[in-house]
Amino acid sequence: MSNLNFIDRMSLGLGEKLSYVFLISVIITCYEVVMRYVFNAPTTWVHDGATALSATGFLMAGCYCLQARRHIAITVIYDAVPQKVRNVLALTNALLIVVFLGLLTWAAMKVAMPAVAWQAWDCRVQFCGLETSAHAWDVPIPAYLKSVLFLASVAMLVQSLIQFWQALVTFAGKGTP
Repeated sequence: MSNLNFIDRMSLGLGEKLSYVFLISVIITCYEVVMRYVFNAPTTWVHDGATALSATGFLMAGCYCLQARRHIAITVIYDAVPQKVRNVLALTNALLIVVFLGLLTWAAMKVAMPAVAWQAWDCRVQFCGLETSAHAWDVPIPAYLKSVLFLASVAMLVQSLIQFWQALVTFAGKGTP
């Protein structure tokens, strides 16, 4: 892992650390089941909490998968063509990923900004005017998740730009595939 750049190390480290949110989500869901069916005392917070934890894990896992190149890939054609064609396919793939993540980042920003209401914070109301879930617990999970979506898409966009650069260097013949 020593030959990785800062962004690669950050993606791997964040993915490994955030994998524990799934364990926490399972533990609190088990807690809810016991409280509901054994003690007849359901909670108001477990569903929202488990959803937020799992969504955070899934969103941030994209950075890890992108860095480790463990995303879904159909390699039947890729493996059957010569190395020069592979380089073209890798460059095209990297470019498409950058375009997609650029658009996703822009869309996530447009959704996250109103949810966190940067312009109209009013701390006289609960949670300073952040978008809330409107469930019994009524915490600002939508604002949190929309912000995490934006941050995850930014991180994946930066990771994809690095991979695009690596594919471009390989395509130009100055690097190894």
